[in-house]
Amino acid sequence: MSDLVSIGELSANLGLPIKTLRRLADRGEIPSSVSAGGHRRFDLEGVRTALATTDSTMPARPPEWSSRDELDGLSESDVWLRARTGLEIDGSTDAGRAATYAFTEMLNNAIDHSGSQWADSEVWSTSSAFAFRIRDHGDGVFAHLQSGLGLSRPIEAAAELTKGKRTTWRERHSGEGIFFTSKVAGVFRLSANGLRLTVDNLRGDVALGVSPVRIGTLVEFTLPLPPARTLRSVFEEFTTEDRGFVRSRPTVKLFGTGLAFISRSEARRLMEGMEAFDDIDLDFAGVDDVGQGFVDELLRVWPSEHGGVRLVPTNMNEAVEFMVNRARRG
Repeated sequence: MSDLVSIGELSANLGLPIKTLRRLADRGEIPSSVSAGGHRRFDLEGVRTALATTDSTMPARPPEWSSRDELDGLSESDVWLRARTGLEIDGSTDAGRAATYAFTEMLNNAIDHSGSQWADSEVWSTSSAFAFRIRDHGDGVFAHLQSGLGLSRPIEAAAELTKGKRTTWRERHSGEGIFFTSKVAGVFRLSANGLRLTVDNLRGDVALGVSPVRIGTLVEFTLPLPPARTLRSVFEEFTTEDRGFVRSRPTVKLFGTGLAFISRSEARRLMEGMEAFDDIDLDFAGVDDVGQGFVDELLRVWPSEHGGVRLVPTNMNEAVEFMVNRARRG
């Protein structure tokens, strides 16, 4: 075993927040021990190994189709046509339409945003599931979005992606691709810059954790067959025929440093850019507590400045619901 390090030293070596590492250790996802003085200590290489071997969304067997493509001048539809033809995927079925949308949107992101020379694509297709993995070697999606939106840390960019309409190139991108791909998937995982955003629609959960991927972006997408939801039903849930993408469902727990949300600044960060929507479902799943300042900013101040936007808090525990109702009565 190598020399043990403190959580501060671990954070400096991995480039990950101390609070994130503490939560992982509490859940047993990374190994730790306690010194005679009661301080938590970590084996750096042991932690690296634990992060590298964290469960993958991908099938254990080799992919049925793979390709490495130079991104300069590449058409994502041409790559998908090769994959679809080679695997005899019927693009007219619900599964085929979802697979087409997700693969081309994610590869297009690599082409337009990554700054990478190459991208590697792998596809699995059986009668019971469809899956793909796309890996580029560029700046990383969270660092790229952090820079483009003027955020302070990559971890803030990961949370922003749950809103939709967040993009660094509005002239060519709507910011919808990752949002809708994550909603139609069984499990969607985005890894970059030492972070991993997982949208698990099979369990109804969204989580932000650590990842061994530090260079480039890794997209993992799985779709059980037949799919639980069609691409059309996902679009209909968040769009209208005349006004387009009008509904969002940000995950509140990703916008703070813990599971208690107290400050007005946390509320302002959560609502940054949300004036672009007509309806916003605020998902409080996993949030233990909120403060008066947070809910006042969220439910009184922000709506007063953005008339016509409908805010609907959902998945609240008893404590959060009490504070929300108190703010509404006020």
